[in-house]
Amino acid sequence: MSRSTAASRTPPVVVDDAHEALPAWPVLALLWGFPVFWLLGATVIAGVGLTVVMLSYLAQYRAVRFVPGVYAFTAFVVWVVPCVVMIDSASRLMGYAYRFSILAIVGTAFVYTISAGSRLTRRHIVNGLTVVWFFTIAGGLAALVIPEVRLSTPIGLLLPNSVSSNEYVRDLFFPPMAEIQHPFGSPTDFVRPSAPFPYANSWGVAIVLLTPVAVACFLQARSRLKQAAIVVGLTAMIAPAMATGNRGMFVGLVLAAVYVVVRLAVRDRAAPVLSIALLGVVGAVVLVGNGLLSQISTRQEFGDSSGTRFSLYRETFHRSLQSPLLGYGAPRPSTSEPLVSAGTQGYVWMLMFSFGFVGLALFLTFLWGTTARTWRAPGDVDIVLHSVLVVASVVIAVYGLDIMQMLAIMLVAAVLLRRRYGLDTAETSG
Repeated sequence: MSRSTAASRTPPVVVDDAHEALPAWPVLALLWGFPVFWLLGATVIAGVGLTVVMLSYLAQYRAVRFVPGVYAFTAFVVWVVPCVVMIDSASRLMGYAYRFSILAIVGTAFVYTISAGSRLTRRHIVNGLTVVWFFTIAGGLAALVIPEVRLSTPIGLLLPNSVSSNEYVRDLFFPPMAEIQHPFGSPTDFVRPSAPFPYANSWGVAIVLLTPVAVACFLQARSRLKQAAIVVGLTAMIAPAMATGNRGMFVGLVLAAVYVVVRLAVRDRAAPVLSIALLGVVGAVVLVGNGLLSQISTRQEFGDSSGTRFSLYRETFHRSLQSPLLGYGAPRPSTSEPLVSAGTQGYVWMLMFSFGFVGLALFLTFLWGTTARTWRAPGDVDIVLHSVLVVASVVIAVYGLDIMQMLAIMLVAAVLLRRRYGLDTAETSG
């Protein structure tokens, strides 16, 4: 199908003064301000404040737009509310409040972006998410230099000891630069970069979801300097990516690349196909040549992470059957694996365990429904962005999502839904 044919099927653009009046800065502040918020330990706190601002603007201008996808996510968030009755301790109540805050932040940003007019464009969102990508790479590189450092944030220092002594809270407000693992019998320690996130797997998921956005930024860039910076970023991320030994991250990147190449090839877009394919081949050669496979094999041999995961999956599923509607409100300690909690080895399992099968079904209805609804992307940049939703639909089975990973998914979904329903008043092609 030609680009002009696809575009001709897009509903006409609707221009509304109320939606044009919504300012871009609350959403962009979430993205451009992330480095500062992280250093302060205020990522979620700032997000809550900006959520109040966005809700105020939406109410002031009566500018809320509802499109398919908004309903399912709203229903999911509403369902999470009564699940709080299953919480059985103060520490788990804090975890519930933290996760609910994230849902409120990203859900509001999702609706706000859909509702905004030409003042919050696709270019703005892609550029902002690429800033987060650059900062993620910078955090990974810093972790290789100072892996044993743990950041002391101003917000964390204000917390009472009874709160900050909780391991989960400590990792959030006193985040380590890297996870340093010492598996018994291993000939080497594993230094796995995690900054600017609490865990190494969170770093890997951020790279999976944000790298396609950076590629989209490259495609839409008008500046050679910006394109050169993105190429440098792609090169720089190799070292921390290898250090994580994160198999799911590499599988996700390959899946995204293959998806984009196939979609572009079907549209007979030779230049982008060759560029992405060449980049993928070069990256694979560099990674394998530097011992990636042997590193992953060593970590698997001494860590047995797959065996632990499958054991937790079985336990999580069977315990979820005992509370299938409201779940347990939050993950709880495993009965079979010490030092690990059921409902923490993947976002799907967290949803199932914490919010029951209904909560899981509502979220998957949103994500998978949005992915299917927006697959007929009109331009090259949209196809690359759509790969974010495709990959997210898979990686949530094995990895969790923090606020920035969720925000990336929701903002990409918002941009694609806007274009799908003819609400993008600024960019109608590309």
